[in-house]
Amino acid sequence: MSPLWKRGGRGDLSDDLLALIFDLTFTEDRPPLRSQTEFEQRLTDCKAHLLPTTTAVCKLIGGILASYHALRKQLATSTQANWLPSVLDLRAQLDGLIFRGFLLQIPFAQLKNYPRYLKAMEQRLERLAHAPSRDQQWLREMAELQTRWRERADAATAAGRDDPRLEEIHWLIEELRVALFAQQLGTPAPVSVKRIQARWRELGL
Repeated sequence: MSPLWKRGGRGDLSDDLLALIFDLTFTEDRPPLRSQTEFEQRLTDCKAHLLPTTTAVCKLIGGILASYHALRKQLATSTQANWLPSVLDLRAQLDGLIFRGFLLQIPFAQLKNYPRYLKAMEQRLERLAHAPSRDQQWLREMAELQTRWRERADAATAAGRDDPRLEEIHWLIEELRVALFAQQLGTPAPVSVKRIQARWRELGL
C-alpha cells in the first residue's frame, strides 16, 4: 500500500490485527486461491505457522503501541517555547506512522522498522532538552525535502492515485530522521538529504 494514507477506512484495531495475522499466515507471498480444494490445501500447509506468526506479530505491534502511547504522553508535556518546532514535527511524524487502519495499510516489512523509528523519536526528544538549536538545525536541513514530498503526496491523494515512487521517498525520509537524530541506531543503507535528492531525480519526480 502507498503511504498516501487513507485514514479511517478500516475496522477497529483488534479486527485489523487478526486480518494482518491471517494475511501473513495464509496469503502473503502466495498465489491467489482459485478453488475450494486449493483453500483447504492452503489451510493444511500453513496452519502450523499460525501460532508463531501470531506470537511474533502481537509482540511487534504491542511494542509499537506501547512506544506510541509513551511518546504521545511525553509530547503532551513538552511545552517549552523553544522546543515548539521540534515537538510539532515529532507529532506530525508520529501521526503519519500510526493512525486508524495503519496495520493493514503499511507493508509489514516497514512495520518491522517501526520500533527503530519510534526509538529514534524517543532519543530525539530526550536530547531536545540539551540541544534544541541543534535539533532545529537538522530539522531545517530536511525541511525542503519534507515539504516537497508532502505537497506531491497530498496531490496524489487528492487525485485518488498511489505512486510507488513517493512511497519509496517517504521511507527514505524516515531513515533520514534516524540518521540525523539517532545515528547510533543505524540505517539499512547510507542516507542523507543529498542522496534522497539524487534518488528523487532518478525517479523522475
